[in-house]
Amino acid sequence: MTTEYDLTCATCGSPLSKERVSVDHLDFADAESVEVATCRNCGERYFPESTLERLS
Repeated sequence: MTTEYDLTCATCGSPLSKERVSVDHLDFADAESVEVATCRNCGERYFPESTLERLS
């Protein structure tokens, strides 16, 4: 199965990398951070399906 980490950035075409970001502004009692796919070239962030499921 293809994940966000296998894709390139939709904005600039650079590779995406896995990063953890703080959830301070979200109401997650069981986590301090979540995974996102980040473009190190332009800074765009993409949320993997597993992170989006937690936001629902």
